Amino acid sequence: MVTAVAIVAVRNEAIHVRRCIRDLIRDGIEVIMVDNDSTDGSAELAREFLGHGLLSIRRLAYRGTFSLSDILAFKKTIADTVPHDWVLHVDADEWLRPPKQCKTLIEGIHAADLQGFNCINFLEFVFVPKPGESYEAEDYSSLMRTYYFFAPFYPRLVRAWKRSAGLDNRERAGHVLTGPNTRLFPQDFILRHYIVLSEAHARRKYLARKYAPENVAKGWHGNRVIINEQNIALRTALPLLTLDDPLSSDLSTANPTRLHFWEWP
Repeated sequence: MVTAVAIVAVRNEAIHVRRCIRDLIRDGIEVIMVDNDSTDGSAELAREFLGHGLLSIRRLAYRGTFSLSDILAFKKTIADTVPHDWVLHVDADEWLRPPKQCKTLIEGIHAADLQGFNCINFLEFVFVPKPGESYEAEDYSSLMRTYYFFAPFYPRLVRAWKRSAGLDNRERAGHVLTGPNTRLFPQDFILRHYIVLSEAHARRKYLARKYAPENVAKGWHGNRVIINEQNIALRTALPLLTLDDPLSSDLSTANPTRLHFWEWP
């Protein structure tokens, strides 16, 4: 069986950090956490997993803005030194899952590796509450049922790759890899994105966030910098789909949308 490590960057993700690390470890993935100077106790919550699948917590200094380029560069330095066969780029509010025929992420990655592929794409299913709902508790993933399939282009989230392949995700904002010989596994994996847990959470998360100017100049975060007091309101609209069982793998690719909920008319 191949080995894999997820590098998870965190800044003030206390609501997500334990769930994220726990689910990766349960799926056979070791974890390195990058703490971007959290002030909400995220690093302290993560420490319970040290020695139990969480290999280390590394500090990345916060420079006053959300700098994706800083995060990706720091993750690259880690990826270049770990001994694992595969690396995963993960955010704390995400839950990465294998395709239906595989029980765990490591089983799915092993299948891709055996067949000679060196990277894996994930389809993004964005979970959001309905207006008036709040899931601000650690068991949110077992409760949230409403989601949309976010698919502005394909492949879009190539989040796992073979470390020896010489691939790099820094140029394309962590979405698509560059390198001499990408061999994309034809079976997409699943990424469940718990982007906001309530309207109040959405406002706290996005309204005060500042993005590194050099990243914005590259065209990164274009669908985030437009968020304001009016469009961040939750709404019910056509792209929304509902699971009967919140933990079901039967996520639908019907009604794909190129826009996030704050961009809907």
